[in-house]
Amino acid sequence: KSKMTSQTAKVVLSLDAETVSLLKDGVNFKKDPENGKCYIIYKGTEGFKACRNQCKHQGGLFIKDIEDLGGRTVKCTKHNWKLNLSTMKYVNPPDSFLQDELEVEILDDGGLRLVELSPLDPWLADPREPLQLKEGEVKVTYLTHACMELQLGQRRFMFDPWLKGPAFARGWWLLHESPADALDRLCAADLIYISHMHSDHLSYPTLKVLSERRPDAPIYVGDTSRPVFWYLEQSKVQLTNINVVPFGVWQNVDEHLRFMIMMDGVHPEMDTCIIVEYKGHMILNTVDCTRPNGGRLPQNVDLMMSDFAGGASGFPMTFYGGKYSDSWKATFIKNERKKLLNYKAQLVKSLQPKIYCPFAGYFVEAHPSDRWYSWV
Repeated sequence: KSKMTSQTAKVVLSLDAETVSLLKDGVNFKKDPENGKCYIIYKGTEGFKACRNQCKHQGGLFIKDIEDLGGRTVKCTKHNWKLNLSTMKYVNPPDSFLQDELEVEILDDGGLRLVELSPLDPWLADPREPLQLKEGEVKVTYLTHACMELQLGQRRFMFDPWLKGPAFARGWWLLHESPADALDRLCAADLIYISHMHSDHLSYPTLKVLSERRPDAPIYVGDTSRPVFWYLEQSKVQLTNINVVPFGVWQNVDEHLRFMIMMDGVHPEMDTCIIVEYKGHMILNTVDCTRPNGGRLPQNVDLMMSDFAGGASGFPMTFYGGKYSDSWKATFIKNERKKLLNYKAQLVKSLQPKIYCPFAGYFVEAHPSDRWYSWV
């Protein structure tokens, strides 16, 4: 195992609801009264963006750019470098750095926190040069929903095995039936990664079969504050080889294979994603993360996988009665799907993976047997 220090998420600034309500559109400068450090919060139509008030060139402070009538840019007092806060790109000089963003967490009471991940790019530790691969040495197989099997040389790595039974208390069912040998492949896997506790990823009906046939199968989860296997004792599923690994640290399997689990910027207490590297070639799986690793991800990976469905978006669960018309709900769903697809498209465009594979959206919300049920 690597001796690297675990990646941490640190709150660097907290604002109460009243202070948040007073933030104006565009650029806002805020100072932490405790440590005296300065931050910039940009309020736009899509929400908030934030960063340290520190130029990446030589560490100068930013001030408002009076030449920018749109109210999006700030200017460094040292060398007049300009930063567009709506994109976090430096516009003067062009094609220079990207500013390191802070994660903006909106609290239930209307308050706001700025969170900083450290280190930002943990996968850069101990870099390895890509080696030539033989034909068929790496195989990626889709099984169902979010379950993928990676064959990496002699090793088999399985992601999020939901292979049988329902999820979310009969709310979700698999759209595609698992291959006949899927459970055999799961039980023979060298490594199993489970990203988070949602039951379309942490499937107890599936794990019950695994526990009966191979209870010591090596399972890896991230060190989230809400444990992935929170229900293990009550479920009576006996698994004896669950490994909780720190965030942002390479886990060495052998001389050619390693992996790293990273946290989600929006839900660090629960959601995780993973990078798998084999002979210097990277596979990135962002799973269900809303903002994986705070938006900082490796570029030009060989394969990128991510969800593409809205999942439990709130519809139709929270919309009932006569308050919401059918046309309102239709518009809401359309806009939500459009926003999600736009975000995924922008993410893929910015990261430029060699291959992109959308997955983790293959479910239905009604089992055929449910047609026998009716509302009274």
